[in-house]
Amino acid sequence: MHSVAFYHAGMKTWALYSLKGGVGKTAAAVNLAYEAARAGKHVLLWDLDPQGAASWYLGIDDQTELSPKKIVAGKTALGRHVCATTHARLSVLPGNRGYRQWDVRIHEAKSPRKVLEGLIEPFSETYSLMILDCPPGIGPLSTAILRAADRIVVPVVPTPLSLRALDEVRDHVAEKKVGKTRLKPFFSMADRRRRLHRDLLAEPPATMADSAQTFVDYASVIEQMGAHRAPVATYAPRSRATSQYRALYRELA
Repeated sequence: MHSVAFYHAGMKTWALYSLKGGVGKTAAAVNLAYEAARAGKHVLLWDLDPQGAASWYLGIDDQTELSPKKIVAGKTALGRHVCATTHARLSVLPGNRGYRQWDVRIHEAKSPRKVLEGLIEPFSETYSLMILDCPPGIGPLSTAILRAADRIVVPVVPTPLSLRALDEVRDHVAEKKVGKTRLKPFFSMADRRRRLHRDLLAEPPATMADSAQTFVDYASVIEQMGAHRAPVATYAPRSRATSQYRALYRELA
């Protein structure tokens, strides 16, 4: 368990969020968290996805016993469930299959808008950056995330379907009046062997306005995270993927 007790005024919160699955969201969350820790930040990655993939990538085998009902009701101390990783300054609040209940529990809360903000705030005493690995979809949890996060980082595969999903996120943000200026999409899983991907990278459409200049390639070295259970930089430090995640972190920071 993590027991470090620093104080970090003005902790920032980044949410890795997408309406779609399979866009490289969790890989980006893990690698950005690692790059932030490498840069000297004290980082907490909160794995909000019921699949718990981010936790697993960082070597956490046991899922937390936390339930959204207890979390939202304030009946549990989240900090007690934080796990240290083998990487300096990087800790994880693990995922749990019970997190599938997030939307229902937030909807039932007395102040749905403030649920996540209230849960995040105490961690500012220990961390300078919190990264949320969010499940796909739109609902009360995603709305709470859009309200609570300082930056919404949206991975977008260079395809019409993924761009359409980004449009839906923008529409949701406009409807709920949350997070518009904080959205930061970036092209993810870009396969430059495909002409469509090359064309969209060369001339991004209007929906990619204010996107990050850095994009992340589709690469086998990223897929190998599952074999190594570690961020790419730890086993392929000279790879293009490591350079891209590092550049993306610097651009976001």
